[in-house]
Amino acid sequence: MISKQLKRSPLKASTTLQSSILDKDQCPRLLEFEFRHLLGRHNLHLNILEMSAQIFAGTLAKQSDEAKYLRECAKKLGFHSLYPDASFVDAKMYLVYSHLAYVFSAGDQLCERVRSTQFIKKLKGETAFFHDIDKGDFVTKTLALTVLASMPVNDRSVEKVNTKVEQLQNTPSFALVNYYRLIRNEELHASGDIDRNRTEEAMGKLPLDKIKKQYQMSPSLVDKLTSYDALLCSKAWQDVAKWFCGHMLGEHEVKSILIKRFGNLKGDRRTVAAKNFMKLELLYSASQVNDIMTVLNW
Repeated sequence: MISKQLKRSPLKASTTLQSSILDKDQCPRLLEFEFRHLLGRHNLHLNILEMSAQIFAGTLAKQSDEAKYLRECAKKLGFHSLYPDASFVDAKMYLVYSHLAYVFSAGDQLCERVRSTQFIKKLKGETAFFHDIDKGDFVTKTLALTVLASMPVNDRSVEKVNTKVEQLQNTPSFALVNYYRLIRNEELHASGDIDRNRTEEAMGKLPLDKIKKQYQMSPSLVDKLTSYDALLCSKAWQDVAKWFCGHMLGEHEVKSILIKRFGNLKGDRRTVAAKNFMKLELLYSASQVNDIMTVLNW
């Protein structure tokens, strides 16, 4: 039978977590939940805009001269900067760009919060080779830190961290995030047109079969982006966020939390409570849960 402590609300469970080792706002489950909440709120508004754009696209399809119709609409609404050769298709693409930009803004915020947790900050300060793995874009840097955090202390090295990072970057979620990151960066930060050679090269390196199997959809080329790409980017980021949050604590810290919270329980009661806590609050996978339970000999 699960203990009364485990039946408490998620907020109360996080409060106990705070008292043991982490501040409430640094709980893995809460960090991941707040990230998904941001995405969900934006996605609702994006869907309304996408619906409006599709309705307007239907209206445009009935016009003999799209540019002229756009110009007349612009005059009525006071948008005099719209020229006769303005393309609705190109403009509609910015719905996708804006969504990608927002998702990555939320992702960067999550990375910053993960890197600012007390354990990760301590890890950065005490790791002699931290600067050797803290390289690349912000997602890659955060990935390297969480890989380091989740490694047993005696197994940590630059080579092992970099090898694991490279392996993870080839998984569907991280590979997609990197692909859409390049598109976002080219659109928002490049001085001229998007470097299609670069993005097409990145597309060629994607594990497309695995992506299709995991997400039941595939990414588009940079000049053929649709709202489905915005959705796919969001889904990939959700998986990346869950990985970050589920690997931001070291084995020693997790053991300390579990012993303090469940050490006084016995037998199956302790086993069930500890496993559920790791799964729900620490976002641990089944293999991670089993590894910790083996170490604790529970």
